[in-house]
Amino acid sequence: MATWLDALLLYYLAAAVAYLSTSSVLWFLFRLEKHEYLLPTSFMLYTLLLTVSQYLAAKIGSIGPIMFPMGLITYSASVAVLDYITLRFGRGYGYAVIRVAVASQLIIAVLDYIVVEFPPAPVWNLQDAFSEIMGVNARIVVASVLAFTVSQTYDVYLVSRIRGGVIRRVGLSDPISMLIDSLVFVPTAFYGIVPNGVLLTLALFQALGKIMLTPLTVVAVWLNRQALRYGQV
Repeated sequence: MATWLDALLLYYLAAAVAYLSTSSVLWFLFRLEKHEYLLPTSFMLYTLLLTVSQYLAAKIGSIGPIMFPMGLITYSASVAVLDYITLRFGRGYGYAVIRVAVASQLIIAVLDYIVVEFPPAPVWNLQDAFSEIMGVNARIVVASVLAFTVSQTYDVYLVSRIRGGVIRRVGLSDPISMLIDSLVFVPTAFYGIVPNGVLLTLALFQALGKIMLTPLTVVAVWLNRQALRYGQV
């Protein structure tokens, strides 16, 4: 059985893969002077991380007594990409990316619902298990859309309004937006599935799990500090 230290190391390892792989892509594009690809690539990475988050969130992990949906690993990495977009291209682009992401995640929810309702092949008796997994994920997508619309809109506002270096902006804005996201997401996603007495605890644990990743957000943004030096904000 894995100890809490093993779980913590795996948690940071998975987060490091999500954060550093995406931020490295943007770093290489800037170094190669492929500046015209920075905006579409960052948008693609943002949407990819959000989509993966919906499905990883179906699993509840734990580090000792701290429990949280595992999707927060890639979700938190998506916030770092959104910070990059806002700092590099301006607040208007940050808001625009969120609106398009809302549409894409709602499309995923609709497709999940249709697939659940589609009649299965009679030779396989997997409908119950498949419906349970996809049904939960569809609800998680809806909860996530509501939560990230509120929290990330606020994150874009904060990171663009706070003055100072990029480290200060990200370090102050991200923990606040993460807390808001958790307080909206958990009750919406798990009400009726998780006992009511556990909901607030799970929300606070989820927020703590995200805030624990703030140093990685700072590192991801710091790696791209040269590109952000020429940003519009």
